[in-house]
Amino acid sequence: MPGDFDTVKERVDIVQLIGERVPLKKAGRSYVGLCPFHSEKTPSFHVDPDRRTYHCFGCSEQGDVFTWLEKQDGLTPAEALRTLAERAGVELTSRRAPEEQEREKRLLAANDTAHFYFRQALRGTAAGKAVSAYLGGRGIQPETVERFGLGYAPDQFDGLLSYLRKKGFSEEEAVAAGLVGAGERGPYDRFRDRLMVPIKDGRGRIVAFGGRAMRPDQPGKYVNSPQTALFNKSATLYALDVARAAIRKERTAVIVEGYFDAIAMHQAGFTNTVASMGTALTEDQYHVLDAVRIERAVVAFDGDAAGQRSAEARGSELARQVQRAGSRAGRGAVAARTGVAVYVTVLPNDTDPDDLARRDPDRMRGLLGEAKPVLEFVIDRIAARSDLAGPEGRRRFLAEALPLVGDEPDPLTRELYVGTLSRLTGVEQESLRREAAAAPSRPTRTTQDTGGRGAKPADWPPDVRTKQTASLERYVMALLTRFPEEAARADLAPTDLDDPDLRALLIELRSGKHSTSDLPAQLAATAAALSASALELGDEVEPGREIERAALRLREQNLRRRFEDARARLARGEGGGAGALDGEVAQLASELDELMKRRERSTVLQAADLEQRIE
Repeated sequence: MPGDFDTVKERVDIVQLIGERVPLKKAGRSYVGLCPFHSEKTPSFHVDPDRRTYHCFGCSEQGDVFTWLEKQDGLTPAEALRTLAERAGVELTSRRAPEEQEREKRLLAANDTAHFYFRQALRGTAAGKAVSAYLGGRGIQPETVERFGLGYAPDQFDGLLSYLRKKGFSEEEAVAAGLVGAGERGPYDRFRDRLMVPIKDGRGRIVAFGGRAMRPDQPGKYVNSPQTALFNKSATLYALDVARAAIRKERTAVIVEGYFDAIAMHQAGFTNTVASMGTALTEDQYHVLDAVRIERAVVAFDGDAAGQRSAEARGSELARQVQRAGSRAGRGAVAARTGVAVYVTVLPNDTDPDDLARRDPDRMRGLLGEAKPVLEFVIDRIAARSDLAGPEGRRRFLAEALPLVGDEPDPLTRELYVGTLSRLTGVEQESLRREAAAAPSRPTRTTQDTGGRGAKPADWPPDVRTKQTASLERYVMALLTRFPEEAARADLAPTDLDDPDLRALLIELRSGKHSTSDLPAQLAATAAALSASALELGDEVEPGREIERAALRLREQNLRRRFEDARARLARGEGGGAGALDGEVAQLASELDELMKRRERSTVLQAADLEQRIE
């Protein structure tokens, strides 16, 4: 890489680069201006074009074109090199094949072309002007619309595809970029009648889009581009390109869920905000923030009813993601740097960051300042619903909290929380240490494990499905503990579950015991673990319908297993009279046939509904 750095440094005009942000005047062989790194009235900031360096005689800041971008835009050295190489037209040394690099350029160009199309539709169509009015009604200012490049996708079947073709892009490139889908009627625009949000990578390149529905009957309030060669949702943080400099300056990142939460936060002055796009924080996103070398990240959970109910479960999931990231980074010993410290705050009832940032930025600032470390947050939540005055309540509390503490990879942090549990329960620390060491780790199913957020057991490969019933019944019960109000949608009997704890839990949920505080200690721990491991469902997935689908799939698996077992016994002549076994096989075959018809009807209805909405 040294050759690349030298070549790029020679090709980039440092005076022009810095002069784009700092007014410079020629003074002898160098240029001078007011220092951007500290406040001053007399210019002491010098740029030397011959040495290709800058130096401030007031605050001693100095560097070259690379450190300039690193400090001004919060880029890493590698990102600064790539950005300046693109500016100078320098081809960097790379192990990537030329055709792969060319493919990436074409997909990026397709996204840029689509962005222009969306921007023009926002400005120049009647529907686009209505969307602009909607944005104004949400308090989003015109300059914010420009800064974040918001646009509008017209309600046309293949308007964008036709435009891309005119600009020289093939249908295959449009599909590969995630802009166009393939259907029975042919290719169609993936985004139609939607407010469009360009999603950029850390270098400011458009790698995907998010679209907000403008009608209540559209499938999915928010729809993102699919995963492509450019876009991996679980490793992308929305608005990082515009937030990175502020994140580095403040050594803190604020993480919200949605694009408009992030946009509103920036407009209100919280310019160190990024959005995780629907999840609290993935392991990959954690590593992205960790690479920026900051001290802490504050995750802000929505204050709506669903957010309040799921705060503890989502906090547990977040804690495990951070622990996994720390373990994989090799942070198993006390070190000077242990990675980004993740904090959590929950907004007031019925508010989200979008609302609160606009209405009461001081309150938002206070809540971010009062955020708790994620592990402390979860332990406090478990303690708040536990009866710590009695031995049974303390035992139940430890059954849930101790595994979390035991999974903490940093020994110093683990020891501190063992002390916390000891103070809360009166149990000696040495005893808790032994129990924490012996407690089984509960690995979390992440998007990396399942091939993306929203992946379901039915979609897992055959080698995973062969462990089927245990995996699928835990998936169904994880959904039911996350959405207990939908329990009636699961067409299951306790006998459909093999695990006795899950059978008992289903009976309790059906009886209306939705809170873990209502459950016996063992079932409370099981429910907490299931809820923490439940995958986030995308905005386009309705929980009740997903529970229905998964329950039908589980019943089908069980019936197939029983059917195959009965047929095998009949073939071997086991299990009593052939007539009785023949009847059992026929009965199971009839039940299986009826169940398959139900599944088919459900699938057809869902597909027809989706096709109708698309067209």
